[in-house]
Amino acid sequence: MKRSYFIITLFFLLFGFKFGTIKLGKEVGERVEEKYIKEMKYWGEEEGENDPRLVWLSEKMEGDIYWPSIAISSDTIYIGTSGWDNWPEDAEYTNGVYAIDRLTGKIMWSYKLLDDELIKGAIVVSDDGSIYFIVVEMGGYDSDKGKTYLYALNSDGSLKWKKEISPTQPHFWGTTSPALDSEGNIYVNVCVSTTTPPTYAIISFDSNENERWRYEFEGIEGVIWPSPVVYNDTIYCMTCKGLFALTRSTGGFLWNNSSYSGQDTTPPVVGNDGTIYAGAGNFFVAYTSTGGVKWVFNAKAKLISQAVIGGDGTIYLGTTAKNFDSDVSDKKGGFLWAIDPSTGGAKWFFDIDPWMYDEYEKTWKISDIYAPPVIGKNGTIYFTTEYRYIFAVNPDGTLKDIYDLNNFAAGWNGGTVTYSALVIDEDGILYKADSNYDSTFGKDVGVIIAIQTKSMGLANSSWPKGYKDYSNSNRY
Repeated sequence: MKRSYFIITLFFLLFGFKFGTIKLGKEVGERVEEKYIKEMKYWGEEEGENDPRLVWLSEKMEGDIYWPSIAISSDTIYIGTSGWDNWPEDAEYTNGVYAIDRLTGKIMWSYKLLDDELIKGAIVVSDDGSIYFIVVEMGGYDSDKGKTYLYALNSDGSLKWKKEISPTQPHFWGTTSPALDSEGNIYVNVCVSTTTPPTYAIISFDSNENERWRYEFEGIEGVIWPSPVVYNDTIYCMTCKGLFALTRSTGGFLWNNSSYSGQDTTPPVVGNDGTIYAGAGNFFVAYTSTGGVKWVFNAKAKLISQAVIGGDGTIYLGTTAKNFDSDVSDKKGGFLWAIDPSTGGAKWFFDIDPWMYDEYEKTWKISDIYAPPVIGKNGTIYFTTEYRYIFAVNPDGTLKDIYDLNNFAAGWNGGTVTYSALVIDEDGILYKADSNYDSTFGKDVGVIIAIQTKSMGLANSSWPKGYKDYSNSNRY
């Protein structure tokens, strides 16, 4: 009996799910006109049963985990919440930063923000254990309401300091977070004056909140504030006025390329050869270390999330279903692109459209890819969508695995978070921050879902995940 049970269990774990064949374009840019309804069924699935790949579901946290991304330091996971007051109607939130035990998913401590504050980007952890993040006062979609602050917490969750860094807040789309250098200095990209035209600044602070330097420039209204990145002695920052390069020590101007700019830009990433990659609108651009353009890739849709880089240098980039070119105007979901770093040509794309049918609501869902992918040490690319799924894709673009968060953890109807970056630890556990409405609380709550994979850690590359590393330092 025990031997039979072992064989059945092994069979279940090896072949835990089945799904229909995904249809991909055979040539880059080819549209898939026929959409297949995916009827996902787990073998042995019953109501109230966990997926066998679930390690744990964390304790619930008040608010959405919408913009914040996970940081990991030793056996502690840090995450923040960003619930909007009156969403759903009459709900009120006290957002905060949470420290979660990486081994159990239990909340170790939390730091509560003021009632009208929410976290707008990644949690960032310095080498000395200090925790940094950017907070905005709630203004909804109105970017002219509320101020923006930079917070610093000690490793025990107590307040270290809080500093106002902007009289306004960034445009709704995208995230904003600080970058850290190896000496503990902090770099932010913010609006510092709401005059017409507004003034923006790239600012550096030391770990005691003292301003080291700032570089100001004239911009346009209603833009997002992508995070700067640190590359050796240079700070790169993609802005509404293009890509800036500044000296790390003094903020001195090196160069600016404004050929690709606008309201929607993405944080840069840097390859091992020093090439800088960043998105603006529908275009993804490779820049030389002196500010020249190497190549431009048309992603066919709006880019919001940071790209990542594989061990062989391949760039992986997700798109939204917004602002699509006319030849793909019927698109329901984003693409995941694999881009050749030498030429800027597409190696392949993964189309999520065929998976966007909701068998419960009997409708096709619109689903963007807002969050950066993450690349495992075995080369597997993991990415999440606005609707329900985490996809695992092989380096050749074929589907390897899929995680239906709607049926993953008993009692948790998940799969709603979009901006929060995925991360894989050295034990092969993939962490997904997620949110949904909880009838007991009468408001949204957040959790972290821990999923066992065979990717033991991050890929050996210059930028394997969103915000670069486990600390979210955005530092090469």
